Amino acid sequence: MLKLEDLTKSFEATTVLDNISLDLESGETTVILGPSGSGKSTLLRCLNLLETPQSGTLSIEGDLVEFGGKLTDEQVRTIRKHSAMVFQSFNLFPHYTALQNVALAPVLNGKMNKKDANRLASDLLDKVGLGAKKDSYPDNLSGGQQQRVAIARALAVSPDYLLFDEPTSALDPELEAEVIGVLIDLAREKRSLVVVTHNMAFAQKVADRIVFLEGGHVLYNGRPEGFFSSTNERIRRFLNIFETV
Repeated sequence: MLKLEDLTKSFEATTVLDNISLDLESGETTVILGPSGSGKSTLLRCLNLLETPQSGTLSIEGDLVEFGGKLTDEQVRTIRKHSAMVFQSFNLFPHYTALQNVALAPVLNGKMNKKDANRLASDLLDKVGLGAKKDSYPDNLSGGQQQRVAIARALAVSPDYLLFDEPTSALDPELEAEVIGVLIDLAREKRSLVVVTHNMAFAQKVADRIVFLEGGHVLYNGRPEGFFSSTNERIRRFLNIFETV
C-alpha cells in the first residue's frame, strides 16, 4: 500500500498541496485528474521524492518517511526503491540504443550483470512491442516508440509502483493510442499504476480509482463510476470541457 497523511508542499508562498491524505492499494490503477495548476504532477513527484514536502508522512509498502526536516540519503533511497517514473518528455539517453537504455538501471543499481540485464531488456522491449527496435537510437524512434522504451526502462527495475506523469501529452492521437495500449496491458496484469493524465477515455475504462485535485485539495477519491456520474458542480464543469471537445 502507498499511504499519504497530511502531506503539504509549498513553493515559496504558494501552497500547491494542502494536507493531502490518500491510501492507494497495490495492484490498482489510480488516475489523478484535475485542472492545470491543481497539484497533480507535484503530488506524483512527491511520491518518489523528486519533490520534498514540508510536512506530513509517506509510507510505501511499509517503509515510512516523515517530512519536516532534511531527509538522509538512506531515507530517499529507501522510498525511491519502490517506484519508477515515466515522464512526458521520455528522458532517454540519446547516445544509447533502446536496449541499452532499458538495461542500464539494473546494472547500475547492482541487481544484475550486463548479460542478464540485456536479456531482461530484450524481453521487456518485446513486451511493449519494440523487439525489432532494440538496436535503434532514440532519434530514430517515433515519440510513441520512445515512450514505450521509457516504460520498458521503468519496468526493468521491478518497481512496486509505476508513476506516469502525463505520458501521452506530447504525442499525436495515433501515437497516444500505442502508449495507452501498453498502459492497459499493465493494468490488466494488476500492476500498481499511478497515472496523471487528461485522457478521460483511459480514466473511465481502466482506472480502479480516480483522485481529483482542485487547488491542492482532494475533491474526489473513489471509484470511476462515481466520478463520472458526480453531481458536484466543479467536477461537472471539468468533465464538460472534455465532453464538448
